[in-house]
Amino acid sequence: MSVSVFRMNENDSFELGFEIPVAREEFFTKFWQPAIDELGITRIRNGVELRKEHVQSTLYELEQLRNWAESNLQHKDLNYMISRIELLIQELPVAFKTDDTRLWMG
Repeated sequence: MSVSVFRMNENDSFELGFEIPVAREEFFTKFWQPAIDELGITRIRNGVELRKEHVQSTLYELEQLRNWAESNLQHKDLNYMISRIELLIQELPVAFKTDDTRLWMG
């Protein structure tokens, strides 16, 4: 299993062909979740809906997570987490087709 960001259709189903990978479930639980808890992150969590108005606060939280990773991880764990954070920073702002587009992380 893995944690990803999905775009929701109007009928609350996931849009086929759209996915931003975040982390393998085991990695998310081992590294992302402690960082999220320690930093008080609210937007980057398993089971959270994201809307366009959340983009700036979400990007800020991703920067906090990057700083945490750089201080707490090493080698391949650090590289993996940073690469996924950078992917999210790049892809989230353009993932919203319209102002009412909803993304879901899980």
